[in-house]
Amino acid sequence: MRTPSSGRVILLNGASSSGKSTLARRLQDTLDIPFLLLSGDLLIEARSLPGRRDTEGPHPWVGQMRPRFFDGFHRCIPAMAAAGNDLIVEHVVEFAGWRAQLDELLSGFDVFWVAVHCDLAEIDRREAARGDRTPGEGEHGPYDLHVDTTAGVTDDLVRTVVDSWKDARR
Repeated sequence: MRTPSSGRVILLNGASSSGKSTLARRLQDTLDIPFLLLSGDLLIEARSLPGRRDTEGPHPWVGQMRPRFFDGFHRCIPAMAAAGNDLIVEHVVEFAGWRAQLDELLSGFDVFWVAVHCDLAEIDRREAARGDRTPGEGEHGPYDLHVDTTAGVTDDLVRTVVDSWKDARR
């Protein structure tokens, strides 16, 4: 429900380790107005979810809490924007249903979707270096812009996102 004081949303979607976090931080440094960063990873890193209690098998929260966690995460985006916050949202939209839910929840808001791509070999290298990821894919369009971070998040790439976002607002 866009009002003159509603925040704007730049939503970065791509596979795990595709460069979304780096791009999000660089956008925050480059945009001429402050944008808050929202990310499921940030909530997990803040220990909002319980830690693992066993050493084998899937994390106990996967089947029970994960759907509720992401439903809540999706719902917090329009709440933060409705409060007037400009947002950079970093996400792996794993399912077409998640994209549909986000489109519905964010209808009426100024949302700019960015598809963050990276060569699979580079994603594999990054995930191996991180050691805390399993391959993921988020490719449920449409997008306002596609970027490729295989060669890294360069100044030119950041400027392309900022300029494209500004041009789309005119």
